[in-house]
Amino acid sequence: MNIEKLKQLIEIKDYQTILNNISQMELKECSLNELKEILASFKEESLDNNYILLFQQFIQMTVYDRKYSDIIHRDFLLLLEVFLEQKKTETNSYWNAKELQEACHLYQKAMKGDSESHLLLGQFYKTIRQDDWAFVWYEQAAAAGNLDAIYWLGNFYYDGVVVREDWEKTYLAYKEAALKGHADAMNNYADMYLRGEFVEKDEQRAFELFSIAADRGVAEAMYTLGYMYENGVGVDIDKTKSHHWFTQSALAGDVFAANRLGHEAFQNGDGVEAMGWYQLAADQQDVDGEFNLGFCYEAGIGTSVNFKKAKYWYQKAALQGDQEAREKLKLL
Repeated sequence: MNIEKLKQLIEIKDYQTILNNISQMELKECSLNELKEILASFKEESLDNNYILLFQQFIQMTVYDRKYSDIIHRDFLLLLEVFLEQKKTETNSYWNAKELQEACHLYQKAMKGDSESHLLLGQFYKTIRQDDWAFVWYEQAAAAGNLDAIYWLGNFYYDGVVVREDWEKTYLAYKEAALKGHADAMNNYADMYLRGEFVEKDEQRAFELFSIAADRGVAEAMYTLGYMYENGVGVDIDKTKSHHWFTQSALAGDVFAANRLGHEAFQNGDGVEAMGWYQLAADQQDVDGEFNLGFCYEAGIGTSVNFKKAKYWYQKAALQGDQEAREKLKLL
């Protein structure tokens, strides 16, 4: 279907024919103004907030590098299809006029070839849960050598949601970013050796790589080192080093480590320490930490009994869906 045929079908509102043939749309010879004119013939109000954003980004764009033609055509077809389907899905994304203008400016810079904007646009789309829009911009940023983008491509290929799951591409992305200094990529690179994903399982190699990631400040890697020392995985059992790394992980922000240390202190009869670790997790809005802290106040562990504070923390956990916290609230 060429552009003239498309215009004719829009004129007579034969939307179903367009939708049936949208994948065969011929857009290579279309100018940007032609595409914008077609989209402008529809009412923006019929879109949800995310698509209103994309619509405004597209309409306000004035120039673009021809090498991004495929992305231009993709965004045009995304918008055209949602207009034709006349389906409105509410999102939780809202922008004021300034934020909308900044997003449009970012889109324009990305379309003109600014590599930093490629990453920023990908990150922005990801924050509004449009990973399918984000992926191509991470690809562009990765092609320019951005380590964050390379790392995120590995995540996309590992998850297999936006693109087909591909552990080879995952491994190569993590490896490249990790060896060039990306801390989180090093952690995930290590994890593939620990689990034997794509590569042969090698616990000693995993331990070496997790150690590098931990030294770079990755809390998850610190937690894994604690586990490996505790269980003799890739290294000799060493309870002292295990505790050290669990502690470092918790202090670096890992809520699993904080709750674990809280349980350990509780079992050792140190309620004050247990409560401290639970508080650390709860302060990060961790549902388990909130419940555990509520229990401390209810039972007087590490503090005096305080049903008001117990109820407060149980309520916070319940609001996050914790069923046990809801049951506790019925009894207080």
